[in-house]
Amino acid sequence: MRFAITGELGFIGTNLAKAIEQSDNTFVSLLGDETGLVCIDTGEPCVYGNSEKEWERILAAEKIDVLIHNAAVVGTDVVALNSEFSTLSNVMGTHTIARAANKVGVPVCYTGTTVIYDTKSYQDCAITELSALNPKTFYGIQKLAAEQIIKHNCNEWMIVRPLFAYGGHGDMNSLIAKTLYSHLTDSSDLDMFLDPTKIKDYMHVVDFCEAVVLACTKGLWCDDFNVSAENPYNTQEIVSKISEVVNVDVNKIIKWHPETDYLGNHILSSEKFRNISGWSPRISLDSGIQNSWITLLNLPMGDYNPLKYLNDAKEKKIDLTEYY
Repeated sequence: MRFAITGELGFIGTNLAKAIEQSDNTFVSLLGDETGLVCIDTGEPCVYGNSEKEWERILAAEKIDVLIHNAAVVGTDVVALNSEFSTLSNVMGTHTIARAANKVGVPVCYTGTTVIYDTKSYQDCAITELSALNPKTFYGIQKLAAEQIIKHNCNEWMIVRPLFAYGGHGDMNSLIAKTLYSHLTDSSDLDMFLDPTKIKDYMHVVDFCEAVVLACTKGLWCDDFNVSAENPYNTQEIVSKISEVVNVDVNKIIKWHPETDYLGNHILSSEKFRNISGWSPRISLDSGIQNSWITLLNLPMGDYNPLKYLNDAKEKKIDLTEYY
């Protein structure tokens, strides 16, 4: 099958492209002036800046069999800093993409998020696809709206929600990426909007992307799936694992904001997806952290900065705790 990805230059997008190429399918890039699509400053096609007809045209011309709609402004703090742009991208862009793809008969697989759930009700058990919905942030509200748009406008759709995907270059949000980068750059004041006593379940981005490609190739349309490593750790334990990898106690550089951790214990069941697809994660948390650290060490300085949005907020004197 021929796959296209919106947001193909992003963290998940670049890893999805690799997963597609490593399978028996073809990744079709939508980058380049020859496509005729309006682009954002990164060079990627703008999901809301191109009309439905333009999206119909390119999907038909490239003979796309599956469109993975991954383009989105991601993260509570990032959405808070870019509320207008995030609404255009996450909501209006999804509406345009969904309608265009449906008109030319292209199924849409949407990359969702688990922050759409009523997480406070699931502090002592795993969240499933049937758990109650109640997003607590503007980001979660936008993503839930996008899911409804996909379901309403596409004859063939799929929603796949990752839990805490991380993994080296391009990872702009995870505890792991921010802590490793802060240590590497000798930062001494890392704001972390988490409660270190709560449980989280980090999954390597490669495992998630392989799950998405598997779901699409198996044709699991008109359904939604939660995907996680199902190997949760206390957040402080995760920081201890990071310390072991870099051989330094990184606790001293983290400034915790436990009152902002609206997710609390966040554990997800992948039972539905595992049973229907046979998928299971391959990369342990220890190996994933080690791989992320090696990747950072080999990157040219200035090529990647997961602290960008935190630093932008500090420069603008924005108190991000107000958005959690």
